[in-house]
Amino acid sequence: MHTSCFVFLVLCVAFAASLDLGPYIRIAQCRSQCIKANNVDGDCEWELNRNKTTCNHCWEICESLETQWEATKSICEGDDYLRCPACQTACLYRRTRLEEEYLPSSLPAPKCGPIKLGAYDIAIDFLKTRGKWRAREYFASPYKPLLRQEHWIIVVMEDGVVNYSWEEWRPTLESLKEGPFVEATLSWHNINDQLLRLRELERKKLSERMRQFYLERNGKKVLRERRNQQDTLISDPVFQRFFFRESDDDFDEDGHQSRDLLLRNFVRENLQSMLQRESSYVVSWEPETGGLMGNQVVDTESAQISLLPGTKYLVRIASNEGPGSFPIEIDTRPKFNHENVLKQKKNLDNICPLAITAGVLLALIILSLIICIRLCFCRSKKDIDQADV
Repeated sequence: MHTSCFVFLVLCVAFAASLDLGPYIRIAQCRSQCIKANNVDGDCEWELNRNKTTCNHCWEICESLETQWEATKSICEGDDYLRCPACQTACLYRRTRLEEEYLPSSLPAPKCGPIKLGAYDIAIDFLKTRGKWRAREYFASPYKPLLRQEHWIIVVMEDGVVNYSWEEWRPTLESLKEGPFVEATLSWHNINDQLLRLRELERKKLSERMRQFYLERNGKKVLRERRNQQDTLISDPVFQRFFFRESDDDFDEDGHQSRDLLLRNFVRENLQSMLQRESSYVVSWEPETGGLMGNQVVDTESAQISLLPGTKYLVRIASNEGPGSFPIEIDTRPKFNHENVLKQKKNLDNICPLAITAGVLLALIILSLIICIRLCFCRSKKDIDQADV
């Protein structure tokens, strides 16, 4: 009994760790059909100061049919359906759609922006709260979504899906071993360190923007006060504590937030995801120019993959709980040709110009001697012939 309960608990945790993107992508595809069928003025979203149009009515129905089918399926039948163009568009997509699970590991490698939406593209904005990704909002053209901290944006297009992530981290290539297949060893033990550095950089940018805003708004007043009170200048640590309300222990000698504070904030924001992080990853690789892809599932933070020689690969670590890593390049093409070219070029660069000049002069002298000897020989032969005559 205890064993079966334990197995059931493990299965529940594993299921909860995976994020199914299928419902969100189907809502986006349905709303794309709404724009195609009912868009008139280039905008399909409903605003309070505007009358509701067929397009934004269809926009709302798409989510209801996907998430509350039993309660809303009546709008796809009867007289109401015939009198409702918005319902017809959404219900037609509902009948013809392909319902299947779509895990984040199936997404292409993430990008870092900027994000551009086509006429019928739909962007899904995910926000990370307490270690979990939650769909926050859907956007359509002409809106230009911004990739902000802790955000993950998936753009659903007519011919596929594009993945944009703020969490920019990459695996590390530990070694390459040549042979019939090139054995590449990868590791990604330092994901948290990479994200911590990214958050520190974002914090510095925010601090600089706030300082710039303060100076532009109150700069002249501050300069006047500094001229009048030369002995009471405000130091940077006091200035930062005044604006950010941090304790004295949270700053180092230069007035910057300490690494301990950044680590505490990072752990507090991501504790739940750390505790629930799944132990399996998908190592994915494909040729840079396109072609056959490869995948390998591992339950550790390192892996060894076999690659064909003579190819440049893009390799990334995918996950079923988020956007995964950005790709790294692994080049298995022979390096000796390139090295020989560089070596020859280096040897040519090292040749002394004086030696080249001396060689040219020596060649001219030898050529001149040969010409003189030939002329002397021809003259001697002519004198001998005249004497014989």
